[in-house]
Amino acid sequence: MSLASRASRQDDDRPRKTKKSKSPRWARLCLIIGIVVVVLAGGGWVAANQVINHYADEVHKSDILGGVPQNERASVPPSGAPVTGPLNILMLGSDNADGSRAKTQGVDGQRSDSIILFHIDKSFQHVYAFSIERDSYVRIPAGGSWQGGKDKINAALQYGGPSLTLRTVQDLLGIKINYAAVVSFSALIKAVDAVGGVDVNVDKTTYDNQFKRTWTKGIHHLTGMDAEYYVRQRHGLAAGDYDRMKRQQQVIRALVAKATTGGVLSNPYKLNALLETVIGSVTVETTTPVKDLVFASRSLGLGAVTFSTMPMNGTIQMGGTDYERVSSTGVEALGKAINSDDFTAYLKKYPPNDASHGL
Repeated sequence: MSLASRASRQDDDRPRKTKKSKSPRWARLCLIIGIVVVVLAGGGWVAANQVINHYADEVHKSDILGGVPQNERASVPPSGAPVTGPLNILMLGSDNADGSRAKTQGVDGQRSDSIILFHIDKSFQHVYAFSIERDSYVRIPAGGSWQGGKDKINAALQYGGPSLTLRTVQDLLGIKINYAAVVSFSALIKAVDAVGGVDVNVDKTTYDNQFKRTWTKGIHHLTGMDAEYYVRQRHGLAAGDYDRMKRQQQVIRALVAKATTGGVLSNPYKLNALLETVIGSVTVETTTPVKDLVFASRSLGLGAVTFSTMPMNGTIQMGGTDYERVSSTGVEALGKAINSDDFTAYLKKYPPNDASHGL
């Protein structure tokens, strides 16, 4: 079946009724992705080979993609070979902070509410980061406890672990993903506090009736706890979850900017605290060449990252549950841009988010 056919079917099938999350956490999970960007785009500190070795060796590895059939896997360079682009990296947020849920494929917490796809171009000079709405109504292939069918994309991790989520994203976009990582949200507060907090610009005063907080128009200095509340707000935002995704991207940009320009890189204590926080929150696939990825990404900086969201086409409601409808034309265009490693036409039609401003 063609990508266009698969995408068009997504707009026709009726959704299954699912239980609504009592405590949506996907936005704060995504912030840890920004810290990972710091690791990949560290700039000056990566020049020291011993530093690379030290932190790369501490990153936890697990066979998180063991459920992906060989014929569905992207090719990866053999051990010791240089890492070259283009590369697709999928990062998933896990909300099992206390470890109370059972492990699947070696990873705690199989309730992912955060999905970001990173595309690093062939020259390793630019990174495209695409947030995927957690309630996107998509076809999930059979795997784990799931027999195959349509549901919210964030259900894939619960049904079949990271491998089923990766297969779902690959099938949706018609692409192959080289590496994947699962990230815990528990490091958010420590990460933001490790850099001394971050500044964000709120464009319009909003009131969050869920957490009883008012965000006045203007510049706000956020502690780790403040950042958590800021990115969790949905009520009171004009575009709901879409605006919340933009907020997470805004804080990602502020966090990376603070880490690379705010004296963190030159302060061994702050840098170590930040990197230890990152490392403690990330699990990568066993075959991921962490050291080689860091070295290949040494020239990347904040300006090299373009933030965007996967194109959507409105909301549908069935059985009292809201689902986000995927744009079939937008998904097809995004898949083509990724496979061709050329986003010129795509970004003209689907402009990137301005992650430097608030909402």
